Amino acid sequence: MIEVIKFGADWCAPCRAIAPIIQSLKEKYDAIEGSTVSIMEMNIDFNSELAAEYSIRSIPTIVFIKDGEIKEKKIGLLSEAQIEEIIKTLK
Repeated sequence: MIEVIKFGADWCAPCRAIAPIIQSLKEKYDAIEGSTVSIMEMNIDFNSELAAEYSIRSIPTIVFIKDGEIKEKKIGLLSEAQIEEIIKTLK
C-alpha cells in the first residue's frame, strides 16, 4: 500500500495552489479498482499531533509512505507529473 499525504493549511497560498493537483490524483486513484495508492490531505491546524509525528516543519509537505514506512518527503509545490513519478518509483 502506498499512502500520499499532503500536509497544509487553509491560510497557506502554496497549499491552496497544489490542492487541485492533489484532488485530481485522489480522484484518479480512487477510480482504479483495487488501487494500492491512497491520496490524503491533512490540515496541520486540525491535525497538529499527526504533523508533529511526521516532523512537518514547512508546508506544503507531501509524505510518501510505502507499507507503513516513509520513503520520501517533499516540501513545496510539485506538479502532478512529479508526484506521479514518485508514486511509480514506489510501486
